Amino acid sequence: MFNLMANCCSWLKRWREPVRKVTLIMVGLDNAGKTATVRGMQGESPEDVAPTVGFSKINLKQGRFEVTIFDLGGGKRIRNIWSNYYAESYGVIFVVDSSDIERMEETKQAMMEVLKSPKISGKPVLVNLYVLILQWSLFGCLTGPAENSLTSPDLDTAF
Repeated sequence: MFNLMANCCSWLKRWREPVRKVTLIMVGLDNAGKTATVRGMQGESPEDVAPTVGFSKINLKQGRFEVTIFDLGGGKRIRNIWSNYYAESYGVIFVVDSSDIERMEETKQAMMEVLKSPKISGKPVLVNLYVLILQWSLFGCLTGPAENSLTSPDLDTAF
């Protein structure tokens, strides 16, 4: 009987707790997989994604949290607006297309610009590696030397 009362009180206490609103920004170079990642979070198919012009706003509910994600465009000309969203965000998701080796230096520079902003200081930053090559490997599309380079022992010790 005491357990039942304790559970009811606990439920009432949680029910009265306010919903916490969290705002995150998702950034990365154009064509890195930001919108596809958001669609995956929403349980939608990430196929046939059009480039984001400006930004898109996504609202998710997870338990007592209402999460708003601003999926910001990653084109060179639009990256300067990213800083307008830093102050109001609780964290940053930086998406990297790890199969785009030719743009890694550009990705590094864009990430450094985000990280050196004082408005980001102290906020969590998640680096999401959008790994299309590994997905291809799982489906047997890659064979030979390229596939062997994906199983480097350095990957296990890097994290």
